[in-house]
Amino acid sequence: MNKILVIFFILMRMTISFSQSPPDPPLSPQDWVDKMGIGSWWIFTIPPANDTNITTNYSENILDSLQTKFCFNGGRLHWVIESRTYSSYDVNGDLPQSYIDYVGDIIDDFMQRDMAICLNIQFNNPDMIKDSLPQALRIRMKNAWNKISQSFKAKSHNLAMSPVLEFHGWENLGNPARQDSLNVLYDELTTIFRTDNPTRIISYKPWGAAKRADFFSLDYPFGNDPLPNSGQAFYYVSSFSGGAGLGDWQNWSPNMSQSDLDALHFQTINAGSSNPNNVWGIRAALTHRASTGIPFWMDHWRPNYHKNMNNQANQWTMEQNIAYCNFFMDKIIEIGSAGAMFQTRTFWNDNTNDLIRVDANSDDADIMSGMFMDMLEQRCSATNINFFSKQNKIFGYPNPTQNNLIINTNGILVENIKLYNILGNEISIDKTKINNESCKINLKKIPKGVYILKIKSEIIRIIKK
Repeated sequence: MNKILVIFFILMRMTISFSQSPPDPPLSPQDWVDKMGIGSWWIFTIPPANDTNITTNYSENILDSLQTKFCFNGGRLHWVIESRTYSSYDVNGDLPQSYIDYVGDIIDDFMQRDMAICLNIQFNNPDMIKDSLPQALRIRMKNAWNKISQSFKAKSHNLAMSPVLEFHGWENLGNPARQDSLNVLYDELTTIFRTDNPTRIISYKPWGAAKRADFFSLDYPFGNDPLPNSGQAFYYVSSFSGGAGLGDWQNWSPNMSQSDLDALHFQTINAGSSNPNNVWGIRAALTHRASTGIPFWMDHWRPNYHKNMNNQANQWTMEQNIAYCNFFMDKIIEIGSAGAMFQTRTFWNDNTNDLIRVDANSDDADIMSGMFMDMLEQRCSATNINFFSKQNKIFGYPNPTQNNLIINTNGILVENIKLYNILGNEISIDKTKINNESCKINLKKIPKGVYILKIKSEIIRIIKK
């Protein structure tokens, strides 16, 4: 009888453990980045009403609007659990279950829509400015992180998580004591996380500004995670802040020379610097990816519309902001990265549960918001991969692709296939007919980026990696 009971309890434990495992297979770091794409982000505290400066009330309508109107399939959810003025937990780092449930419900809404999400857990305490984190703060952070890691271990692998240490001064890691303190803490947090999430993406943001390259000094990988070139599964990515309004886009015009435009583009991916000897911003992240094999994404970036609201020098016009955003989004896609853009709270009306719309009497900020929404909706309508007619569904695979794309037209003659870039310019393609309803397109020679493939009235979005 005792043996039967022992077997019963073992089976029960196995059943519980299985039921708490993620329901889908693990994602590779690059697959997760690809799925994230160009997403949105918002910051909130728990409960939402505690800090009006970093809060937007949540509604499922936010996700529906972002996904259907803007084609966002991912985003960054920023949970501030400790700030300079607010703390979600008690002195031991214990989080109320009601807070966990609230965030868990939001994550479920993302998962039901097959959207990728990075849950950033922000610890922002004045003591972080010190060269070594106080032991009491370290314990509090570890306890909170442990509870969150345990609570969300059964969520889809679309969910990635990131411990974020953020306070002015920590971005500069040139101080060896800060480096050592941060390396030790990330080792501890990784070990805690892997206990319940052995195959989930963990994203680190050890640097906080586009103009910082100090992350090269940190000791990757953390915990017991294998090296990316070891041939073993590798489950974390890095992120950095793309910054606000990088480059002198106040000089942009539709008629500027190609050489001036190229110089502006270089400045933008170099965190606003024209100096080719400085490796900052996206250039720094690309260098880091090449040397370590660790994919990266920009956990937030935004245009410079705030300058227009504050009468600052070198203001950008609305058209210059739009040009900047289009370039930045295209660049992110081209390099095979991802980015969370636009704080959702800037565009969301809590009273109407809808995106803010613009009227003739709006101030510059609202007009700017409306222009960005119009731009995003236009991009979405032009490249939406779900734009199929009910009568004829065409599809291409593999998508994204590096070389060849197979097109199945379901009855539409392949001679009618045309390929366009996102600016609407037709691209010459080399296609090989397989039969009357399918063909192979060679995309090897065209640059990386997003393209629109049209067959009569049918449109699909193609991503060249």
